[in-house]
Amino acid sequence: MINIDYKTIQKEVVVEQEISKSKFLSFLTPVKDEDEAKSYLKSIKKLHPKATHHCSAFIVDEIERSNDDGEPSSSAGLPMLEVLRGNNLNRVIAVVVRYYGGTNLGVGGLIRAYGSSVTLAIESSIVMIPVPVYIYEFKFPYSFTNDIEVYLSDLGEIVDRQYDDLANYQVALLDENFKDDLNNLTKGQIEIIKLDERIDFREEKI
Repeated sequence: MINIDYKTIQKEVVVEQEISKSKFLSFLTPVKDEDEAKSYLKSIKKLHPKATHHCSAFIVDEIERSNDDGEPSSSAGLPMLEVLRGNNLNRVIAVVVRYYGGTNLGVGGLIRAYGSSVTLAIESSIVMIPVPVYIYEFKFPYSFTNDIEVYLSDLGEIVDRQYDDLANYQVALLDENFKDDLNNLTKGQIEIIKLDERIDFREEKI
């Protein structure tokens, strides 16, 4: 069963806010796995070597990590992680770079600052939702070609058409509840073969 109960983002987003003279740079980017998340964090540290802190949080499927990078315990990484969780995001990493401005924010202030930095990045990003796509092969007599074409126009995409003794279509569908319809449409003269399934991503419409 394909897991589609999450969201991700389309591409890297960088936003900035200033709080009590401290500058907070928030980076949010999609990642495929934990290694990619760690590599991204290293790249941000290299990009901002003089920053006071490089706090981070990421979620990749069942793996969740957060790091306060010298801020008081649970005042940075955990609030960042909670924002990712609260937005049901997966396969993303958030890195918030802080340049200290000389004013202590206190634990409560830090929690708000780091959490709001990630929220700001999410609000500036293109959120994507996973959509299951099912790949099938259909074999059927030519006499049903037009009916099949019309039926599939609302169900998905015909990826390939081949013609031999029978019409042979390879299709990418967004729904698997079609077998009874096609059997009725062709009077049972269709062979339906499932080839694969995958996940595509589409922009979330608000």
